[in-house]
Amino acid sequence: MRVLSEADVAALITIPDALRCAERAYRLHATGEAAPPVRGDLRHDDPKAGCLLLAGAWGAQHLSVKSNVHAYPQGPDAPRLWGSLLSLWDWSRAMPRAVLAARLLNDHRTAAGFGVGARLLSPADSARLAVFGAGKSAPMTIRYLKAVRPTIRHVMLAGRSPGRLEALARRVAEWPEFADVTVDIATSPAAAVADADIIATVTTSDQPVFPGGAVKPGACVILGGANRPTAREADDDLMRRADVYVDARQGALDKAGDLRLAMASGALTPERIVAEIGTCSDGALGLSRGSDLRVFKSMGLAIQDVVLAEHLVTRAEQAGVGTVVDLDGGAGEP
Repeated sequence: MRVLSEADVAALITIPDALRCAERAYRLHATGEAAPPVRGDLRHDDPKAGCLLLAGAWGAQHLSVKSNVHAYPQGPDAPRLWGSLLSLWDWSRAMPRAVLAARLLNDHRTAAGFGVGARLLSPADSARLAVFGAGKSAPMTIRYLKAVRPTIRHVMLAGRSPGRLEALARRVAEWPEFADVTVDIATSPAAAVADADIIATVTTSDQPVFPGGAVKPGACVILGGANRPTAREADDDLMRRADVYVDARQGALDKAGDLRLAMASGALTPERIVAEIGTCSDGALGLSRGSDLRVFKSMGLAIQDVVLAEHLVTRAEQAGVGTVVDLDGGAGEP
């Protein structure tokens, strides 16, 4: 069994490869070739007391089991700490092939999914990107959206913490691929979205984070946070205007407050949930009658973990990266 640290994952993973893996995972789900995931959620009654989240998924050759642990060691008002591990099992031998540190893997996997959605749904000449949220998902989201739309020349950041937004802006400005990009902090949510071609939300908000009426026609909105039935990042005004695409239809209908709450109010009708993203192909997608923008609601698919982990472990084996452990007899050389 091969063990890959966070540093190993960082050395192996690339944005183009992760995008290809996300696209393949979406197709496997949409065609029914990926089995439904198994999930577990162990937590205290107090949501600030920490929790363990488990996700198991399987493809044709491998099974993955991912565990995410969240903790608040300094009390409920302190920053959250979290860790993640993913084990990749070989079906044919009933043996673990690898264990991967999965914090960076998670960030790439999530952002790669957003990138695939943006490549299919956003204007090809998108120049202005607005991002809501400055947490752990935001930096990689920005990089992946720029990778699929290299025409982006302006990034507008919005959120509730000025200090975190300023730190994020400095970080983005340091990336070589953003040398020709202007990075600003929005004065208001409406100002952030007014001229944006692509809008991405990666927040923990329970309430809409921008006014949907302020979004210009033709924009693409990627809703990547608030993945709970009672939480939403988009308001009724936005959903009333949108053709909606999802990564998994049933999962989104069951758990995505952005869809459930808009459907309950009548702002969104079932026929405007157009398709799972894995059924779409490159090329212009038309808009339904009465719609003037596209929304991609991403909940995340466990099969994304399997496909990306398979790729990274194969690369690690070819390059001799990581530590090989003999479960019957100790550690060996990579």
